[in-house]
Amino acid sequence: MAIENSHHESVKLLPWFEALGKAFNLESMPQAILFHGQPGIGKFDFARWLSKALLCEADLFSTGQKPCNACEACRWFDTGNHPDCITLLPQSLKGRLVQAELEGSPKMDPVAPEGQDDGDGKKESTFIKIDELRAVLGGINIGSHRGGKRIILIYPLESLREDASNTLLKSLEEPNPDTIFILVSDRLDRVLPTIRSRCQLIALPKPSRELALNWLESELKILLSDAARPEELEATIDEQAGAPLSARDQIVARHLGDDKDGVGLAINSTRILVEALSNGPKIGYLECAEKVQKAPYSALLVCMQRWLFDLQLSYQLGEVRYYRRHAQRISQLASQLQLTKAQRLWSTLTLARRHENHPLSTRVQMESMLLQYQQLFGD
Repeated sequence: MAIENSHHESVKLLPWFEALGKAFNLESMPQAILFHGQPGIGKFDFARWLSKALLCEADLFSTGQKPCNACEACRWFDTGNHPDCITLLPQSLKGRLVQAELEGSPKMDPVAPEGQDDGDGKKESTFIKIDELRAVLGGINIGSHRGGKRIILIYPLESLREDASNTLLKSLEEPNPDTIFILVSDRLDRVLPTIRSRCQLIALPKPSRELALNWLESELKILLSDAARPEELEATIDEQAGAPLSARDQIVARHLGDDKDGVGLAINSTRILVEALSNGPKIGYLECAEKVQKAPYSALLVCMQRWLFDLQLSYQLGEVRYYRRHAQRISQLASQLQLTKAQRLWSTLTLARRHENHPLSTRVQMESMLLQYQQLFGD
């Protein structure tokens, strides 16, 4: 998962969301909005920008825009002290995504992502606890601190277990007119249909390739002392399916050699996995599974899916979509591919993604997947 914002600063509207941002009528908002789309395109950033705009106390006719970034409400939002904006995140994200709206949360160092050790031998939860949700929802019938709207931002929405989802549903069915729910999902298929039906669904698009590359180049000039090569930018954008924030995190971690935090660990592990997959029938599946076992299982599955997609695309059309820097090797492997077995593995990976939060050992599951991969080639 991309770090969509990681420090306290004025929230900026990403360029590919500018038209959408201008289209919102801030004076007539639905009680619940559900933003969904591909991970790593900035959905959380957009949700924060909208939250700030809704809480901005400036006169729109005087300023010409919201948020104004100058009123008391905007300053509170930027410093993390606005009492009417509450963000609910799983523990595994609280140290990595913006903590500005985390009610009562002290500053903390980055923590590990899904299923990773937090340094004390404990694993951070990847779910939003029902007690946290109840504590927030229990206060929505009390007037807001500033006498205006109260914003409840939940990300990712699919991190609510079934009991927590049903608790949220009750509040959506009997909404408080002064409370707006801004919900964000990376995996809409995992959100309860009854919750989806109570929200205005808005699909957030990824930017064009040209816009993504331009934004990525300007971001990296700020974040890195040494410039990334254009071919590296293009290859990484492709590998991340056009998601610019994911591409940024990949390149920054690669240049800084940082594999200690969750993002860096996932990036380094997927690199190891791609190198192993490029060996085709000669893959050392046991060794690879051991090396990547601490990475988020979901990241490994996505990597395998994209590699397998490229293999099948190369087999059928002679093209590669994601791993273009490995196009020659993929073409060689595709010539040995048994398509029926590849399609079976694709189905297995798709099913695994539906149950990727199952507590089974990542190492054991990856050994099974990689063994199946090894058997795709030759007779």
